[in-house]
Amino acid sequence: MDWGLTDELNAENSKVDAETRGESVDHYEDGEKQMYGMLRGTAMKRGLTDDELDASPGEYENHLQAIAKEWYLSGMDEADKLTGQ
Repeated sequence: MDWGLTDELNAENSKVDAETRGESVDHYEDGEKQMYGMLRGTAMKRGLTDDELDASPGEYENHLQAIAKEWYLSGMDEADKLTGQ
């Protein structure tokens, strides 16, 4: 095979590989943004504020765990009602 052709094919393959990696990263980041948007929307529907959602992990531990416990307990109560208990 001609060396010049081999170099040209290697360069083209490298270009395609770089484009494919870039597209994969963009696809992942777009999906991640959509997922976080859905999670944030669900949390806001349940009554969390922007400040609570943007809290640091330490603030979560101090303030939001109580809300999560309340949701859990109300979910358990609802499950008991649905199962006739």
